[in-house]
Amino acid sequence: MARQTSIIASAIIPASPERVWEIACDTSRYAEWVENTLRMIRTDGPTQAGATYEELTRIAGPWKSVTRWRVTEFDPPRRQVHEGEGVSTAKNMAVIIELSPAGQDTKFTLTVRYTPRFGPVGALIDRAVRGSITRSQQRSARAFAALAARENSSS
Repeated sequence: MARQTSIIASAIIPASPERVWEIACDTSRYAEWVENTLRMIRTDGPTQAGATYEELTRIAGPWKSVTRWRVTEFDPPRRQVHEGEGVSTAKNMAVIIELSPAGQDTKFTLTVRYTPRFGPVGALIDRAVRGSITRSQQRSARAFAALAARENSSS
């Protein structure tokens, strides 16, 4: 059985958890900071328990897929879990957004979790792309931090 993969990136944001949470819940803006989200196709609006959305996602290079997501955990302003499907090489996909106080600032943690498909071949593919996924997660966390810092300073 394939082992679950978790890739975690975080950033410190000079804003309150409540302000960061508000920005993290705006699904219409995910393409602004989630590196592999090319565009939002459909969204129910701000994140809440049970909310759904679809996006056009870059999987690797020119390979794209429509991914569908549902918010399965929603604990403001600390944690939200989005479970998804639409990547042929992965199952049990989840994106987890967590916020925690960091002095006057907020620690933003972005985790992607999935199980590779296709047994041993899928495990090899996963090992080959994990570095790229990790770098993408780190860039997404930094882009979110920059967006949230800008939004906080302009409010």
